[in-house]
Amino acid sequence: MTRHVILAKPHWQPQAASTLLLNMPLAELQALDSLIEFMRDHACAELTATDCRVWARLSGGLPAIEAAISAMIKADGPAAPALEPLRLAQKTLSACASFGGISREPRRKYTRKISLPLEELPGVWQEHLARIRDRRDGREIDLVPDLFDRLTRKLCQYGWYLRESGMPLEFDISSLQAFYAYETTRISNRGAPLRPATITATFSDLRDFLRFSKAYPKTLIKELDKLLVKLRDRADVEISQKFAALADIDITTIRPRADEILVGLAKQSNPANRHIQRNRAMAIAVPPMTPLRREWHDLRFGRDLVWTEGRYRLREYKLRKTRHRVGREDYPGSVHPSVQYFVDARLLQDDDAKYLDALRAKAEDEEWSLFIHPDGMSVAENYVSQVWSSEFGTGATICRSIVYDIVFAISEDATLAGTLLNDHTSRQAREKYTGDRARQAALAAAGKEIDDISEAFGA
Repeated sequence: MTRHVILAKPHWQPQAASTLLLNMPLAELQALDSLIEFMRDHACAELTATDCRVWARLSGGLPAIEAAISAMIKADGPAAPALEPLRLAQKTLSACASFGGISREPRRKYTRKISLPLEELPGVWQEHLARIRDRRDGREIDLVPDLFDRLTRKLCQYGWYLRESGMPLEFDISSLQAFYAYETTRISNRGAPLRPATITATFSDLRDFLRFSKAYPKTLIKELDKLLVKLRDRADVEISQKFAALADIDITTIRPRADEILVGLAKQSNPANRHIQRNRAMAIAVPPMTPLRREWHDLRFGRDLVWTEGRYRLREYKLRKTRHRVGREDYPGSVHPSVQYFVDARLLQDDDAKYLDALRAKAEDEEWSLFIHPDGMSVAENYVSQVWSSEFGTGATICRSIVYDIVFAISEDATLAGTLLNDHTSRQAREKYTGDRARQAALAAAGKEIDDISEAFGA
């Protein structure tokens, strides 16, 4: 907005010819004008720190605060009453901007060390990959969008192992057995052996490469099929361990734990730490009734989550893992009203609830991230699972089991609703995530509506 347009506004008319205003840096005049209009629109007779913080969050952040302070000193002198709340707001925003935590991108960038460059693979493998890609593009092979990339990565990994071991780069039983022995003894970057599910994914992708290339004997593919059966049996042990973790969780303590974190904010003097704790409380309270796998880090207000009909709802949203399927329906997810105050707390931060509507509108207009670090950086893709692991000893994937654990105790109709909440389309998937405790609870089924699920969860 130009100086001429600003000074033409009615509230500037008495001082429109002021040399001070005519010579004031435009950024400072814009900040001062914005603050005055904010006070008018929100009936602020006397500025408070919360007024200044909200104004800054709606109008340019820390630079806006700094420009307004400079303008206020020039206009009203260093003793101007409005300077104190402005400086308090500046202190809060500065603490968040200088947050010293480790901010990570949703997907960390790293260089693969256990992998060959694609161009160093044998020419025949590259030819097979090219044909598979062409068949995929021609819809002859119906692959999920990222499967071709996974085939390529695992092929490069397999090729790296063979070359490092001094073995010919080819597919045969002895080479695959040696690679299997390597994978089952390899230690990951986190200092632990690879999980059975990880090894299963590797050999499943290699099997798909052999199958889709149509250039290898069926006996070789059958041997990989036998190996995959064994690997999936081992993965079932992990599933039983997951249910053991579920049995150790008293689901009625989940939301109270999130509430405890919010109450504990009063003990945190640093606004950045308060921001972190609000993230943590929201990560605990909201996912159990909206189990989104690893998608929470990527949700944005306005684009995905909208405030409508008294509820935060997912709009035209398809879950990442299944959205590629033709005819896949939008996921009917929302934040249940019983826990939406955790989302409100994320928007309000330390500020007055009277500004909630304005902050909701701004969040949707600018597509703010649901989870974000105090300095504005994105949280990691597995952020919510990390919180759950630290609190309950297991990742947020357990939320899908919690849904079934609850709904089995309600009714068969509620169980079907739980299937929708978990984005499961098959009975096998439903049974995979259903624990023994849930099956026992089914004997006491009581017909209730789907919203009653949340009451059972938060009791």
